[in-house]
Amino acid sequence: MTPKSLFNAWGPSFWLTKGAGWLATVKIRAIKNWLIRQFIKFYRVDMTSAVRQAPDQFESFQDFFTRELKSAARPIHGDALSIISPVDGTVAVSGRYTNNTLIQFKRTATNLFNLTRSKRVGESGQYAIIYLSPKDYHRVHSPVQAELVAVSRIGGTRHSVKPSNHNNIDGLYERNVRVNCHLRLPNGEMLMSMVGAMIVSSVQTEWDDLSPPKQVVVAKDIAPRPFQAGEEMARFCLGSTVILVLPDGVGELKPLEAGHSLKLGEQIGAIHQ
Repeated sequence: MTPKSLFNAWGPSFWLTKGAGWLATVKIRAIKNWLIRQFIKFYRVDMTSAVRQAPDQFESFQDFFTRELKSAARPIHGDALSIISPVDGTVAVSGRYTNNTLIQFKRTATNLFNLTRSKRVGESGQYAIIYLSPKDYHRVHSPVQAELVAVSRIGGTRHSVKPSNHNNIDGLYERNVRVNCHLRLPNGEMLMSMVGAMIVSSVQTEWDDLSPPKQVVVAKDIAPRPFQAGEEMARFCLGSTVILVLPDGVGELKPLEAGHSLKLGEQIGAIHQ
């Protein structure tokens, strides 16, 4: 295969992701410090809540991107039955879903079976899609006190998941690389799907550090792993979007308007006992 045909076969987003991934892991002091400074300046990143704040304190740009926050920076609100925002981000869309289908925007939708390659999620309920912009904190925490009982890693493309693409790409989230987490609650399971995007193809979790493979990996049961609401579950190594899916009877989400800014720990709903 010639270099040109190889480029065309994988597509520009693949090579852009590979190139960005290489830069993100460079540990040469002058390069990584310059990248971090430019990123902070361009995206106006608020570093006051970060544990480490100076470029010299990070091993690489990726280390900066997945930076930890001070323990008091994101208080966890509510009680043991609360659903909290698992991330800092912006609500892209939220509402009810029926027939296993989430409405992205007017005429575009994402099918839950295609998203998860599983029938574990109920056919109707509520959902919220939360977009993480480049300036946001990029660690993902448990939205509830629950047990993680099944996980899938599914390969795919690397479409940009910025909100404007909701109207342009049907099945946007079911096309991209993703990690699906099934959380067991008193009355059933809720889903948290972590979706990669352009430049974003790696999701490092607390139970493994593998990137999504190119093939489909169906949800498989694991030994139940308990998580407290607000406990760290994963990190986006550059990226992206989190989808919360709450089937009917399991719990209820508050009304969340598109464009609403969320902080980790903010109460957005409650589970049913």
